[in-house]
Amino acid sequence: MGIVNIIEKYLSGITTDEFHRYKSWDNCFQAFSVSKQTEIQVLELAFYLASWGMYRGSGGLLQKNHLIHKGAVDIVYSKTNQKLKCNQITEIKPENIKAILAVKDELAKHYCSIFFTKGADKPKPISPTDTLLSKIMLGTLGCVPAFDRYFIDGLKEMKMEHTGFNEASLNELFNFIYKNKKEIDQVQKLITAKTQRHYPLMKILDMYFWQIGYDKDVKEKKQKKVK
Repeated sequence: MGIVNIIEKYLSGITTDEFHRYKSWDNCFQAFSVSKQTEIQVLELAFYLASWGMYRGSGGLLQKNHLIHKGAVDIVYSKTNQKLKCNQITEIKPENIKAILAVKDELAKHYCSIFFTKGADKPKPISPTDTLLSKIMLGTLGCVPAFDRYFIDGLKEMKMEHTGFNEASLNELFNFIYKNKKEIDQVQKLITAKTQRHYPLMKILDMYFWQIGYDKDVKEKKQKKVK
């Protein structure tokens, strides 16, 4: 299946269900598209992360209220980091990779400086995983995809060499964009027509590889049941 077909499959949930969890990204990204920083962004970021699986019982975020993300919002809204905000006029480019990784490091320092307790366990820091950090940056700046399980599985399925949230992987993703620019442009126009929203390049990649990874998992589970 081509990129357009894969994206249409992903979009089917959004276009048929006004309360679909996928729309949590739309709500969060829209909240961060305004210039004035308020507590609304903190709330939207917290709910988006919860909706996208980051508030599971084993994680430290579940032990905190939404204000844990205030520092992250401050980082995103810094004058330097706002230059990475993607929209209809500005898209992320390979020359932004160092700045992207700098934001990742800033966010990591913020979260690992916060400790949580669970039951009788000793206090331990929030774990700034690549999944958490990339989901935050996707939801606020739109400059990277979310490096979660299905996205990474999608990368592997499509024979991408790098699967971590690092310089090598980002370079490979930019190469993918340039090789498939015509179809990706077509996808952006399709999404705008169906949702009246502009989706950045890295959001397109997030949807594409995630759907491939998800479909692979579903197929494998069905095969196991047959056996």
